Amino acid sequence: MRIQTVTYLFVIVFFSLSKLYAQQVPVAVKGVIDLTEYDFNTHGPLEIRGEYEFYWNQMLNPADNKISGEMIYMQVPGSWYKLKDEYPQLSRHGFATYRLKLLLPAGMTDIALKVEDVYSASGYFLNGKAFDYLGFPGVNKFQTVTRYSRPVMTGSVNTQEVELLIKVSNFDSRLSGIVGGITIGTATQVEEERTRELFRGHFLIGAFLIIGIYFLGLYLIRTEHYRLYFSIICFLMVLRVAMLMELPVIDHLNFNGLTTTRLNYLNVYFFAPFFTLMIRSIFPLEFPKWVFRIIIWISVVFIAVVIVSPISLFSFSLPYFFGFFLLVSLVFLYVIMMAWVRGRSHAPSFTLGLLILFAGTLNDMLNEIDVIDTTYVVHYTMFIYLLVYAYIFADKSNTLQKKSQKLADEVNEVKNHLEDLVEERTTELQSVSRELERQKKKLESTNKDLVESMNARNRLFAIIGHDVRAPIGYNLQALEMLISNPGIPAKERNELLKMMASASEVTYNLLDNLLVWGRSQTGKLKATPVRVQLMELIHESLELINIGLKEKHLKVELDVDEDHYLEADRDQLYIVIRNLVSNAMKFTPEKGSIHIASRKQQGQIIISISDTGIGIPETILEKLLDARSHVSTNGTRGEKGSGLGLKISHEIVEVNNGWMNIESESKKGTTITIGIKASKK
Repeated sequence: MRIQTVTYLFVIVFFSLSKLYAQQVPVAVKGVIDLTEYDFNTHGPLEIRGEYEFYWNQMLNPADNKISGEMIYMQVPGSWYKLKDEYPQLSRHGFATYRLKLLLPAGMTDIALKVEDVYSASGYFLNGKAFDYLGFPGVNKFQTVTRYSRPVMTGSVNTQEVELLIKVSNFDSRLSGIVGGITIGTATQVEEERTRELFRGHFLIGAFLIIGIYFLGLYLIRTEHYRLYFSIICFLMVLRVAMLMELPVIDHLNFNGLTTTRLNYLNVYFFAPFFTLMIRSIFPLEFPKWVFRIIIWISVVFIAVVIVSPISLFSFSLPYFFGFFLLVSLVFLYVIMMAWVRGRSHAPSFTLGLLILFAGTLNDMLNEIDVIDTTYVVHYTMFIYLLVYAYIFADKSNTLQKKSQKLADEVNEVKNHLEDLVEERTTELQSVSRELERQKKKLESTNKDLVESMNARNRLFAIIGHDVRAPIGYNLQALEMLISNPGIPAKERNELLKMMASASEVTYNLLDNLLVWGRSQTGKLKATPVRVQLMELIHESLELINIGLKEKHLKVELDVDEDHYLEADRDQLYIVIRNLVSNAMKFTPEKGSIHIASRKQQGQIIISISDTGIGIPETILEKLLDARSHVSTNGTRGEKGSGLGLKISHEIVEVNNGWMNIESESKKGTTITIGIKASKK
């Protein structure tokens, strides 16, 4: 029922706008129009159509009756370029004079003209006197000042026979001459009609503004893009109505003809992308993405042409744009019909509204390119489309409200009858949840242990595959050289033996460290505390690296009290001391020094091992004792390391209830301090 009502409203508005008279209206014949029998008081203003005298490339002087050029009869309204085939001398760009003799009714003392769409500058003369100008018509492009229309021209007459002379020049636009028509009437009638036109214009602008602002507010409250695009379309319609009806606000802006034309074209061209964005945001599944992109890019091209090119170029884009927009409208119809077939809500209403708007747009397009001569109606059909859209929006809101109420009723029903059941189920779920949480923690613990075991296994294989293999390879090479060269010089033999000793020492330390590390990774690293003399452990450790100390000419300073005894696992503590002095030797350059000191403090023996080596950068220092990180660096002579020494030493010290601290400064040296419980005598 609502759709039928909207349809009837559209039909009434459309036919009320058409200018159809039951009587035969006067037309100009061979440059003369007889209005003596026309009753302006009864029928109102009249559009003076018909055959005007036309003088191509002539600017006739109203005071001069001598005419030297050729005269032809030109149909008004209409572009003079339409007669190009019949009169080859006519061109789109040029200048001409129109002349028409008007036989007015008796007693008519004032006259008013309403001129529409004269391209692109014109001057008007009544009985040889200047009546008004729209711009300034010149004989070339540089003399011409463009302006296309003025709402109303008024003047007085004192005779029944009036000569209307119109000079027109066009050197820019695609259209030429009096395209839109000229309406004549008394000043009072034309002004009253203008007042009614302004009322309709302000009414439409007010409606579009209110709806546009309303939908923009809805968009800001709830971000649904179709609301934003629809509000922008409403604002574009505000500008369209203001320009079509030549509202005073446009006249007050005092734009020149070129700016007005460019603004008019941009206003029309912007409808295509925003209508496309709106339709796609409403029916995204039905609108093909590739079609959407093509439409947007073509629209951008049309808009760019208007912005950057002169009027002589962009004015020719209008027919192509209309063809493009017709194709876009067909795409819209296809999308909405697909939505209709798929049962999308309000698709029939959208279809009806779009068909109404399409009819009005098609009428204005054909009128704009001078195919038909009718009244512009797109602003009225757009208003009807807004009514359809308002109905859709109201119905959507009503449907959502009903659904919300229904859901609220269902919720209350469930709440009233199932509270006990919900409480029971909640208790069961809480119990199951606690059990699941317990199982989750157990699985997480098991998973963590598995990950740690796998990491330990991988690390062990990597060390065996790289760090153990290398020194054994060195020993193998040295033995092969000794066996294959029994007469090798003593100096070279000693060098090979030293290399074998050093490689064996590295392998021994590494295997020892691996055994301790393996026990620590499986949680089997335990300490058996005994009374241990610190000096004895230090001498044993230095003896193991004595060859390396001599080769690098390192000075070892001992400041250790022989009476310092510790309560710790002797074998484990030996590994710690050996690792620390071995690291000091490895990272101290030739002729450097190593200082080993001890002191007793608060029941602990504090042992510090300092060197003048290369130090440890901060980035590496932070990761040295981290079980999840692995850092391995070479010594000053390229000595290989496994990256386990300090980690193992730290774990051993903690197992023996001690502590370890590392202080280092890059390129200056490192000091490692450990504290172990002192042994009682």
